[in-house]
Amino acid sequence: MTARAVTSVSSRQMENAHRLLIWFFAVVIVATPLLMASWFALCPQYGDPSCPTNARPLAMLAAYRIAPAGLMQAFLAVNLAVAYLFPLGYLGMGLVAWRRSPWLTALGVGCGWVGAIVWGYIADQSFLLTQMAHAQHDAEFAALETAYFADWHILVVATGWVVGHLLGYLFLGIALLRSKLVPAWSAAMIIAAAPIMGPLAYGLNQNALQILGYLMVAVGCVPAARFLGRSGAANGPETNGPGLR
Repeated sequence: MTARAVTSVSSRQMENAHRLLIWFFAVVIVATPLLMASWFALCPQYGDPSCPTNARPLAMLAAYRIAPAGLMQAFLAVNLAVAYLFPLGYLGMGLVAWRRSPWLTALGVGCGWVGAIVWGYIADQSFLLTQMAHAQHDAEFAALETAYFADWHILVVATGWVVGHLLGYLFLGIALLRSKLVPAWSAAMIIAAAPIMGPLAYGLNQNALQILGYLMVAVGCVPAARFLGRSGAANGPETNGPGLR
């Protein structure tokens, strides 16, 4: 095989790998907020946006114990998937907007990464709470949970999650709006989702608003996912055809 033929094969392989990677991120952009909506819908303290809440550890353990087995298994499966995919959702959104709105995209991806990467702590906690609930040593485990949440390191993690994931969606929504690569309505949905899933959901203690916020992000990300899949935004939107108007 000649050097030119080897180069041609290598180039095709790189193009195929690049296309697969781009489509992966296009799927993740929409799938991640749907997974997050499912997580909050399935968390055993149904209806509580702060599930699992550290304010009432005994009630938290009881909720994990009495949750229907099928719903609990679905929750734990979603819990595992979110731990891996949540940070990638912000990266995928950033691939769409970064050429035309680099600073806002960098802020959005950075904040989103800080908020999402700590989900491993939250995922681990839910697996641990499941085992604690079935062990039925509630008094001891409740005391342990109280001490755990009183640790300032966990407070830093929790603060990063709350502030990071909300600002991530806010900045990336604005970046998408400024990029004009997606319809204005889709970027506006992502921007509006941040206060709905944050201050409104927790201020009114309505988990339905938390779920609604993530569903809004998912719907708002559909045009971005289409753009990413169709144009290969990792190579730059300016060199890959027009955006979706």
